[in-house]
Amino acid sequence: MTVLLKALARTIATGLLLSLCFAIAPARADSAPQLFDSATWKTLNDSHKGRPLIVHFWGLTCGNCMVELSDWGRFAKEHPGVEIAFVNWDRRGAKPARIAQALTKAGLAGVENFVLANGFEEKLRFAVDRDWMGELPYTRLIDGDGKVTTFSGTADFKKLSRWLEAEKTSER
Repeated sequence: MTVLLKALARTIATGLLLSLCFAIAPARADSAPQLFDSATWKTLNDSHKGRPLIVHFWGLTCGNCMVELSDWGRFAKEHPGVEIAFVNWDRRGAKPARIAQALTKAGLAGVENFVLANGFEEKLRFAVDRDWMGELPYTRLIDGDGKVTTFSGTADFKKLSRWLEAEKTSER
């Protein structure tokens, strides 16, 4: 009986240890961030022509960005099929594992996501929008005809939903 109890105790201890290892391991998004540069920006826009696209620029070092990230997760869940790209705008390149962990925690695992390719974001910011001063969060709504609406600051998800509904109606 003692041998059986020792074996059971070892099995339970091993299971607890493995559970602990998985609990403290960083969460992983389904896709690692892609490098983002002016060529990527052009490709992203070209590949979504004729379909609405939301591009959200955010940062791990931006308090408002991190607070609203789970709201973006809920929005994406409520609007399956919506095309959203997340661009992490942290200077000097944030760690992909931290980006993936933040997106996964927010319910955004597997979304199309990018990280700055190099530290020269001023030139890239100009390529994205000549009027953008680099404030975060920053969102671009690109409709099926290519018309762009932008806003800085936290998102109004009711307005985003209305914009998306209008886009779906115009596609018909």
